[in-house]
Amino acid sequence: MEASRFCVLFSVWDKERALPLARAMAAAGGELWASAGTCAAFQAAGLEVRSIESLTGFSNLLDGRIKTLHPAIFAGLLARPSDTLPSEIPRWEVLVVDWYPFSEGALDVEQIDIGGVSLLRAAAKNYACVWPIPGPAFYEEALELIQTYGGPPPMVVRYRYAMETFAQCARYEARIAQAFGAQPPLFATPLRYGENPHQQAFFLGHLPKASGHKPLSYNNLLDLHVGLQVVADWPSPACVILKHTQPCGAAWAGDLAKAYQKAFEANPVAAYGGVVVCNRPIDLPMAEGLQGHFIEVLAAPAFTPEAQTWLQQHKKALLVEIPSLHLPTYEVRTVLNGLLWQTTNREEEEEVSDLDLRWGLRVLRALYSNAVVIVAPGCVVAAAGGYPARIEAVQAALAQIAAKGLNPAELTLLSDGFFPFVDSLAAAHAAGIRRVVVPEGGKRQQELVEFAHTHHIHLTFLKKRYFRH
Repeated sequence: MEASRFCVLFSVWDKERALPLARAMAAAGGELWASAGTCAAFQAAGLEVRSIESLTGFSNLLDGRIKTLHPAIFAGLLARPSDTLPSEIPRWEVLVVDWYPFSEGALDVEQIDIGGVSLLRAAAKNYACVWPIPGPAFYEEALELIQTYGGPPPMVVRYRYAMETFAQCARYEARIAQAFGAQPPLFATPLRYGENPHQQAFFLGHLPKASGHKPLSYNNLLDLHVGLQVVADWPSPACVILKHTQPCGAAWAGDLAKAYQKAFEANPVAAYGGVVVCNRPIDLPMAEGLQGHFIEVLAAPAFTPEAQTWLQQHKKALLVEIPSLHLPTYEVRTVLNGLLWQTTNREEEEEVSDLDLRWGLRVLRALYSNAVVIVAPGCVVAAAGGYPARIEAVQAALAQIAAKGLNPAELTLLSDGFFPFVDSLAAAHAAGIRRVVVPEGGKRQQELVEFAHTHHIHLTFLKKRYFRH
């Protein structure tokens, strides 16, 4: 009994490994078609193969980058039994693809297979009519199936191959994404160096306008980003001073000069050589308020001509203009050769209406966890972040205010996470703090409530936490 004829399309990178399968297909009645290189290799091995060039009419479009991307090819893969095709277009019943090898080590966009992946996805989508075979890992089993069934296997087998095909495509695309994320693209802007002089650094995006004795650095950009998270769209003139991406002073007031002075007084020692980010244009009074202060970078939406002239004469700071203070919706980080995405933490307005508490939460979310801030009207007077134990962050923040002569009863302590024990609340009480704000949660929350009630502490629980890692 003569075998039933069926059309097979081959487009493979490793022709030698595909030859046994091609021979088995031909022996079972397969009419072999192949892309140019595969066709030539199979014909040289003695197989009867037709080239897809006879369908597409081209062989070397865009230096061979387009071989199979043609309606005559995809129509035969996607056609259903009820569809009518021109007589010259074959209905493919088997597709065999082995795409270009792709190395994650060094990104080479010419290695990215377009046609092969597209063919496989089309065939897998139409598994009811087409058997997709996604590469050499499936050749041995496919050969046995051909011999068992004398042609393409039943739909239950094709369904499994379709599932495997989509999984293979997903893994292939993930490897490409990892390669893109593993190194900067050629059009990224080189920076002076990374966090340390021995590290290379690049920036992909539009660098803000900067003037000064040296260009923006990797660390400058990190500090600017965190600073903008604090002051962006705040309703009053506001200023934050950062060292190593950590706010050491932050305040708001009726004018920018007063806001800066309050931020500076919060921690004059840490402010030395810091990055200052403001949400209003720098005017002359603000510029003159910097007299005697060493500043690495001064950033604002704009600089008045008088302020710019004064700064150029008196300061060596790098002046950065960032007209738009709007922040992105998502944050992206590289982890384990992959990418982590999350929405930005910008929801303190939903938590509290008190401006001082809202300001404290803005600074709090910019600190590394575990973190604590202490706020006075209009400013943060103490900030402690990056501690492994929350009680250590509380103690560090309390130590900062101990020598400042402030009335602790007028201050508020805020934490980025819940208090796991009463010790943090007890330490705040011992320092004279009478107002504490913490996220809810923890097994001992009722103990906190009872302690606060007994010691006349105004304790407020937040619905959200404000971790930063």
